[in-house]
Amino acid sequence: MFQKKISLSLLLLIGCMAAFAQKTKLSDNGRLDISIGLANPKAEAVFGQFYKSKGIQPRLTLEYGLIGLPYSKQFHARVAAIAGLEPGSFTNKTTMLTEAKMTNKPLGGRFYPLALRNGLDAVKWKHVGYFVDEALLGALWFLNGFYLEAGTSPGVTIKEEGYADVSRSPSFSGWGIALYDFAPENKLRFKFNFGTRKYKWTNASNTSSEIKSFCVDFGLSYRF
Repeated sequence: MFQKKISLSLLLLIGCMAAFAQKTKLSDNGRLDISIGLANPKAEAVFGQFYKSKGIQPRLTLEYGLIGLPYSKQFHARVAAIAGLEPGSFTNKTTMLTEAKMTNKPLGGRFYPLALRNGLDAVKWKHVGYFVDEALLGALWFLNGFYLEAGTSPGVTIKEEGYADVSRSPSFSGWGIALYDFAPENKLRFKFNFGTRKYKWTNASNTSSEIKSFCVDFGLSYRF
């Protein structure tokens, strides 16, 4: 219940910001990111009592930059929509012969609270030297890519040989850091992303099940 409240609250926040904000001509808005990555899912709660992960599994993520909300000369809060495919396969701990298969189809949003409005090159500070400037640049690079995400994965069917199919619609939430190259003016950019994501759903017995993942993605970002 707490996880669901967090996901719904974050989605509501993103929706309200999108509704009241005006679109701006900032470098990250209007970008479509296509990323292919790997996830290491861990079954937890009730689901984890009966199933274990089969190891690293693939995933696909699409992200589209929607709106920037400027709050200083250097920073703006950025909102993006996300969608994807995340297949999973889990071994039955009891039989060790069958496996539960599912494909999550996440739909939701990402919120970047500390995104740079015009890239790293536009940030001005008094240079110090002794590698301090490089450290500050690296810190800003990470802060620029920090995000929170939330959403839902509608109509997920859990299939296992010898058992009836089960349909669930998990909610998900997570956080991560998206690192782009240092050329925000380019239409095509490279992207590296890492973070965590948790899917959670309610079982027929009113108990909860979870899948937690650490994820790494590589992709391309194109500005329309």
